[in-house]
Amino acid sequence: MAANSIRKRQTLRGGEQRRYQSSDSKSSSGSEIKASSDGSNKSSGSGKLSTKEANTEASSAGGTRRSLTFAIGGVLTLLGVAGYTFFRQPTVDIHSAATPSTSILSSPTQTALESVSTKRIEAKKKLDGLPSKERREEAKKLGMLTEEEVDAILHAKENSWHLAPSSSNALGLRVDTNQVSSNDPIEDYLAWSPLGIFSEVEADKSPSVPRYMFSVFDGHAGYMCAEQLSLRLAPMLNESLDVVSKLVNQESSTSEIGKELVSTVKQLKRDSGIEWDQIPLALTATFIRMDYELVHGALAEFRKLQKMSTIDKLLGPAVSGSCGIVAVVDTEAKEVVVGNTGDSRALLGVRLKDGRWKAVRLSEDQTGSNQKELERMMREHPGEPSVISRGRVLGALMPTRAFGDCRYKWPLEAQQDLFPVLYSRGHRYATTPSNYNTPPYVTAKPVIVKHQLSENDKFIVIASDGLYDQLSDEEVIDSVAQWYEARSDVNKDAGSDSTLTTQDSNGATHLIRAALSTDRLGRRSDSVIRRLLAIPPPHSRRFRDDISVTIVTLNRD
Repeated sequence: MAANSIRKRQTLRGGEQRRYQSSDSKSSSGSEIKASSDGSNKSSGSGKLSTKEANTEASSAGGTRRSLTFAIGGVLTLLGVAGYTFFRQPTVDIHSAATPSTSILSSPTQTALESVSTKRIEAKKKLDGLPSKERREEAKKLGMLTEEEVDAILHAKENSWHLAPSSSNALGLRVDTNQVSSNDPIEDYLAWSPLGIFSEVEADKSPSVPRYMFSVFDGHAGYMCAEQLSLRLAPMLNESLDVVSKLVNQESSTSEIGKELVSTVKQLKRDSGIEWDQIPLALTATFIRMDYELVHGALAEFRKLQKMSTIDKLLGPAVSGSCGIVAVVDTEAKEVVVGNTGDSRALLGVRLKDGRWKAVRLSEDQTGSNQKELERMMREHPGEPSVISRGRVLGALMPTRAFGDCRYKWPLEAQQDLFPVLYSRGHRYATTPSNYNTPPYVTAKPVIVKHQLSENDKFIVIASDGLYDQLSDEEVIDSVAQWYEARSDVNKDAGSDSTLTTQDSNGATHLIRAALSTDRLGRRSDSVIRRLLAIPPPHSRRFRDDISVTIVTLNRD
């Protein structure tokens, strides 16, 4: 079964991967526009790649072509906006990745996007070629977008759909997604999939299923690794769940991928010496096996074929990297299991009895600032004080766990053999880090959090770190709670006579608007988002990251 992936696609070259020190300069409206920090403190907005790495800009290989689902006009390409609406029901063909249907943007929206395109082209001309400090200051002086232009950008990629309960005791789900890019092309992917269906016949017999997977893949050093994850991880997870179930029932798996997963599952059980629940075990095996295929399987395949025409397709996803967070929601068991590799984050919105809201983390950020991760890295690489330097792996990579990133995993001889070729073909991160002594330094093994859902658990927010660069956990939950309480179609307790209103009917759009409207002092103003979205890529990357959000609302009625 293939994943249903949503991604902002662009044909222009990728933007800078750097983040810069926050400035104290204020906009003319009195609100400060955030500039991302270049330090190692994640909470202040440091990027996944070090400044040294970022100076070598990731670009697609010379012979590589991006596999676009469909062609998008030049205006939408520049804006990072794909004009389609995406709705997926379990009865749709599950043998291939769903192709989003193209929607016709309204004339006012199209006109607004064309206006933004023109403004950004002119702004880029002003900023290109300026020294770094002057460019940063000049970007803050650019003219603001209109409210109509901001709305056009925010609404062009939003999607909402409902998933019916699989039984009378199961939860129904509402799903809201959206993305706003800063990189060009965006490096984030969103993907979701029903689980437990292996054929179209099964899908027709079971229009609703009890389990669903929702995920965010936040790429770095290019988009290729995240793209592969969005297409391949869901079917592998489906297979893993089947493998684990058969092992429990002492049945054998017949597929090749099933046999490989059996080996991975058995190894996990031997290494841990504990009994695993089925979903955590399947998630862990899937992450490990998926990364093995991307990094080592692709390397073995290329060496077997020895065809230069295949090098970009096979090894491009290995050179780039991606964080990955996957939430499996079991609507009948009323539980959520989250597997996380990297620094994307999942939060649970809990409404307390007194009406207040509480943010509960369903994941841990795996970076050098996480004490557990720091201790693990030092334990796995004794005698290497530089294993975490300036809060980064070997002084360069922010997440301590990630998919891809073969420069932290391949044996040195493989890097020496292939990196010069890959680098010459445009893979700018095909370089060996300093102090590379005892690889692998980065793992894709996820940290698992399992949570039994209660009546007070109302929604789950899954997002890339670009959101949390702008808002705290509490601010995220408070913002979504505002939307939740205002929407009578989401919150049955609100009733039709609710006096609460929100500007956006889509929860993810509402949250992204709040994030981009908040300045570095925590003040919200429309002028902040109007200025931020006026800054063109790649220069926008100094002030904000790609933001990708999925909100899963838990309906019990």
